[in-house]
Amino acid sequence: MPDKDLSWIGELDIEDVLDKDLQLVYMYLGKDVVKRLWESLPSMNIYVSTKPLDKLKKRYIRKHHNGNNTKALCLLLEVSESFVYKTLEEQSQHPKQTPLF
Repeated sequence: MPDKDLSWIGELDIEDVLDKDLQLVYMYLGKDVVKRLWESLPSMNIYVSTKPLDKLKKRYIRKHHNGNNTKALCLLLEVSESFVYKTLEEQSQHPKQTPLF
């Protein structure tokens, strides 16, 4: 399905007509993103889950943890030390092994 051409929106102030979710998109990402959502994904409800972000944080921890940088990773990724340690424990478990606790 081809995108709609909503280039005319660029000439207008839109902030006062946006609903709550689109106001947030506008505030954090700008008018161009709002316009692109209308062009490409009209009438679609979008939920932005943090589950993939947590998976990426775990991947980053596994890749970059060196035994001495736990606190630095916590600060960078905005996670707790227990999140880092649990991630490392998950990595050390055999894929078919179930945790004891």
